Amino acid sequence: MVAGINMAVFKNTDNVDGATKFVKFMTSDAEQKILNKAYGSIPPVKAAQSDAAFNTQATGVLRETLATSAAALPQVPDESQFETAVGTAVKELFAEAAAGREVTTESVKAKLAKAQQQMPTK
Repeated sequence: MVAGINMAVFKNTDNVDGATKFVKFMTSDAEQKILNKAYGSIPPVKAAQSDAAFNTQATGVLRETLATSAAALPQVPDESQFETAVGTAVKELFAEAAAGREVTTESVKAKLAKAQQQMPTK
């Protein structure tokens, strides 16, 4: 999955000026080069993308994916509850596999169905 991390400054924050400066620092060309070299990702800042560290085969594939076929993920109103429910299902499946029990398509479907049932209906 090609994804990123969002940053925002809320209008009711106690230190709007400091928070804005922090976002500007984190998205600066120099900091993006440092962060993305450390994590092997593609910087969202176009000027930082010209750095040689981002001209690898792997980042080329990611860049092409973003440019030609990426689509936004659907928004989930209760995202934290969704992540907890699905995360628990995945954790349980890993535990089953680690215990030597077979994980099947049916067991994955059952765990995900259980996670879905925990989500509020709207």
